[in-house]
Amino acid sequence: THNLTETFALKKAVEESGIVFQLGHQQRQTQSFVTAREIVNKNVLGHINLVQLNTNRNNDGGAWQYDMYEDHPDESIDWKQYIGEYKGIPLDRELFFRWRKYWKFGSGLTGDLLSHDYDRLICVLEMGIPNSVSASGGLYTHRDGRDVPDVVQVAMEFPEYFKGSSQEKGKEKGMTFLYSATLGNTFKRQSVLMGHDASMALEQILTVWADARSTRYASMIKDGIIDPEYPIYTFNPSLMGEEIDAVSSATTQYFADKGLLFDYRGGKRVDSAHLHIKEWLHAIRNGTPVNAGIEVGFQEAISCIMATLATKTGRRVSWDDANQKMSIEGMARPDFDGLLKG
Repeated sequence: THNLTETFALKKAVEESGIVFQLGHQQRQTQSFVTAREIVNKNVLGHINLVQLNTNRNNDGGAWQYDMYEDHPDESIDWKQYIGEYKGIPLDRELFFRWRKYWKFGSGLTGDLLSHDYDRLICVLEMGIPNSVSASGGLYTHRDGRDVPDVVQVAMEFPEYFKGSSQEKGKEKGMTFLYSATLGNTFKRQSVLMGHDASMALEQILTVWADARSTRYASMIKDGIIDPEYPIYTFNPSLMGEEIDAVSSATTQYFADKGLLFDYRGGKRVDSAHLHIKEWLHAIRNGTPVNAGIEVGFQEAISCIMATLATKTGRRVSWDDANQKMSIEGMARPDFDGLLKG
């Protein structure tokens, strides 16, 4: 969905029709994320207070500078159907083929790539919609006419988040989720969940390190059983399977490293999308549940829209979960859909 009206309308339509809806984030089928959720639920990390996820790209494809297929004539494009409500705009191949670069048709880093990372997090922590979101960013690496930022920083606040603690009751509660994105550098920053007792790298290969000041592991650290410099747990689903092939693109490798493309079954690599579709079809035929239904889709859409509004306005955006309403700091009656347009 591109705005709040569409988001609420889609949720209502799914709930009233009873159709089987599944959000298309296939990484939910991978064992790495199932294992990560178990680690969190077993309180291995202690109270998680800070999460850092990121996007790092540095090529034309990763920055949405797609091929415009100049050998195909303009007549092959159904421009009227494409532009929808934006009537009167003359045909523009740039807007058609490279739509992700423009607010009119795309949703920028906050609505596009953030959604993947947000789903990686929500399927592990189940934290829902943030209470508030702040963001900043700009056009620093691809000044080619686009109007969506290519560098973005987002901070989401979850003051009530709590999964468990190794300390006295009431001492710990709340979490900040930081999303940092650039389309001008490929340095592999790890995705990390940071708790009082341990930290976990949330990648295809999961790694957990005890914290030197942990309460839960204090005696084992003191006795030399655990060394905070070395992992206390590592999970690599590919040890018995194939690695990614040598001809895959940089974008493919980027998603593969995050555990978004494939999983392993019986030592063989399988496409996570196929597993996700299989689960959806099984739910349609047999009434079994899906693990990314309309409620999850709604939570992620609202969260990404909050990040987009925070980026575009430079103001804190808040969510009232009890009343299902959004607000923007310093704006009495914001036109949310208007602000989200190009």
